[in-house]
Amino acid sequence: MSDEHSATVMADDGVPKHVEYTGRYLVLLDQDDPGAGLEALSSGAGVSVAEHVEAGESATQALRQGGTVVFGDLGIAVVEAVEGDQRLALEATVASSRALVGAEPERVLHAYKKDVAAHPAEYFEGYLHGVADLVERVRGDGQITRPLTRAGGRGPQWSEDQATWGLQAVLATETALTGRGVGVAILDTGIDAAHPDLAARVKQSASFVPGQAVDDGHGHGTHCAGTACGPRNPATGPRYGVACEADIYVAKVLSDQGRGSDGQILDGINWAMDRADVRVISMSLGGAVALGDGFSRIYERAARRCLKRGKVIVAAAGNESRRPLDLRPVSTPANCPSVLAVGAIAPDFTIAPFSCAGMNPNGGGVDLVGPGVDVLSTWRDGGYRRLSGTSMATPHVAGVTALLWEQNPNATAAQIVTLLRGGTRELVLPASDAGRGLVQAP
Repeated sequence: MSDEHSATVMADDGVPKHVEYTGRYLVLLDQDDPGAGLEALSSGAGVSVAEHVEAGESATQALRQGGTVVFGDLGIAVVEAVEGDQRLALEATVASSRALVGAEPERVLHAYKKDVAAHPAEYFEGYLHGVADLVERVRGDGQITRPLTRAGGRGPQWSEDQATWGLQAVLATETALTGRGVGVAILDTGIDAAHPDLAARVKQSASFVPGQAVDDGHGHGTHCAGTACGPRNPATGPRYGVACEADIYVAKVLSDQGRGSDGQILDGINWAMDRADVRVISMSLGGAVALGDGFSRIYERAARRCLKRGKVIVAAAGNESRRPLDLRPVSTPANCPSVLAVGAIAPDFTIAPFSCAGMNPNGGGVDLVGPGVDVLSTWRDGGYRRLSGTSMATPHVAGVTALLWEQNPNATAAQIVTLLRGGTRELVLPASDAGRGLVQAP
């Protein structure tokens, strides 16, 4: 057993949280006449298209070279960096042309990874109501088989001898469904495809990060893939994977440093959208938004296109909160109405202190929650590790979504979303924190 089994960390360690832009723009083309939008960009702003990319193709090389790229099936253009008068012309053209729906500056999003050691144990004692075993782990105890309990013996007690507390909480251990025949796309930092628990499970993979292979040099993507789709009988330790026979599809959209541009992420969505067997797209990534901000129409368009293709996108709500005094709104792209935003709960069914809240109108709410504190799963270099974050809650929901697709193979994506929301366990938490409640396996 890897010594990383015992390390409990947050899932956004070392990744910068400030808003970072690339200098490029994302332009939403009129879906009925995208050609007119491209003509407007050319005539009004002097923007020429370097490459048209259809579903299933990759724009990695073109994006690396800095040219303007059009994702045809999404109706989205990633416009090369423009400055000065040309930037003003682009903004004026978007504002005046009916063929251009809108534009947004391209951001850099990130995996949520932060070291718990940066916070004293009292942080968890105060805000997670004394999750005693977790506090011991932060202080270095690290025993994975000790039961997780609430302070004072209240609430559920979890023995992880056979399965992680998260799998028990979402009832993955109680169902006969396994996700067989359902593809789950993990858009993240890649995967350790040589991991003994995952080696035979990866059906297809692709990297959309210039100069980096699919291999996970970070660990975050491997952890998320394990939670969503890890095997029933892992090489060592308890079971940790929800959809234990689902097919894993991997799109590396974040670098080994846990960072990726909107263009890379859209490239990964475009690829996953064309995989016939993929029914779930799991994105444990995002970027902070301010109170009062609206959702990205770019990602909303992509999510709607995926729903029409029979694919459900689930995304992490974000780790920016510092409860109870500092609540932050659900991050992008989870705040889009057509994306399922996943918050995180602790083993005692309280909201995790970092989990973002539904504070912004017009979307921006939490849809449901999953286990997101002290979550054991696979890690790079064949290891295992405990992480905390909404990034860990998200693949629990992705795995349950795969189980629902297995149970209802002829359903539409909208029907799967309805079943997912309708089958949750109600929690004693406000809807702004937990949405419909804790995801439950059918």
